[in-house]
Amino acid sequence: MKTVLVTTPMAPISERMSSHRAAQGVIYADQLSHAGYDVTVNFGGKIENYNDWDVVAVYHGNDWGGSVNMFGGVKAYASIDQIVNLSKFEGEVWSLTIPFPDYAGMIKPRVDKEPQAHILWKNINWGNLLKMVNAKVVNTNDLVECANISFGDSHAISMYRPGWQVNSVPFKTLHGALQIGLESFLPGKKKYDVIETYFGNIDIRHHLLRQTDPKQATAKLVAEYIKQCKTLREKYKANVVKIWEPLPIENESRKLPKTGHYKDTPFYGSWAERDEIRKIFRDELLALRELGIEVFLWTSTLLNNKGELDFEFMEKPQSVHMSRGSYPHWTGKEWNNKSK
Repeated sequence: MKTVLVTTPMAPISERMSSHRAAQGVIYADQLSHAGYDVTVNFGGKIENYNDWDVVAVYHGNDWGGSVNMFGGVKAYASIDQIVNLSKFEGEVWSLTIPFPDYAGMIKPRVDKEPQAHILWKNINWGNLLKMVNAKVVNTNDLVECANISFGDSHAISMYRPGWQVNSVPFKTLHGALQIGLESFLPGKKKYDVIETYFGNIDIRHHLLRQTDPKQATAKLVAEYIKQCKTLREKYKANVVKIWEPLPIENESRKLPKTGHYKDTPFYGSWAERDEIRKIFRDELLALRELGIEVFLWTSTLLNNKGELDFEFMEKPQSVHMSRGSYPHWTGKEWNNKSK
């Protein structure tokens, strides 16, 4: 059995259950484990010698946008050891989900131009790091044949459980998903037992209240959602297509990173207006469901005494996502005890 280390080239995989970014890495690890590999997660970047493993599977973050962000710059970047340790690995490298980025090409010129660059940059094997752009790309969804699939926006990783494929597409609105067709999120199998879909949070946060008639726009959006889910069920011979209800609305005091903003705002409309639209969205789903189309209602336990999404169940210290410890089916808590 091959031993596999799941690690990152930059910021380490957090041990915190509340980390959305770490949750995706743990899901990859779980899928690799169910595919028959002996897997370790490099939580906190504590592992130094990667050569103790047969394979290093590199997770680039679910926030990878094509460029490296180094807080503190090359003078004071806090995770240089991560890049150093990866660059010294001599075995087989897998790049999870996406082609291995040219970290050497992006970082080395910045180091070379900065006379006060941190001395630890001298420990990187730049040539070996450059070779890793040829690493095998591994999509963990493809490693085990699954009868069930879930897909949606960035929140969709909360749908994961062993025996399921999960396709999470950051920043994808329901409106945008319906425009290109829900079928485009499925990998092309001919049949699924269960299909689950989870969109709408972004539409409620940013877009529906910008429409001339928000209530009518919401009803129209949900009607098309149901229509396309019926088509999926028929085409893929699924026993059921299950639609997840959107999340409740958190208190407006919560700070959000700029990546979650639209038109320079963290949301559009008051808490009460957005909550009303969320309830209309949910009620329309319930009204239009039929045999084989179900609505997954799961958020009532996430509320505080004001009816808001309680910060306790969310990613910390900020952002809009759920903490892994609050996922409804699987949390992967056991993985936090598997790091060597």
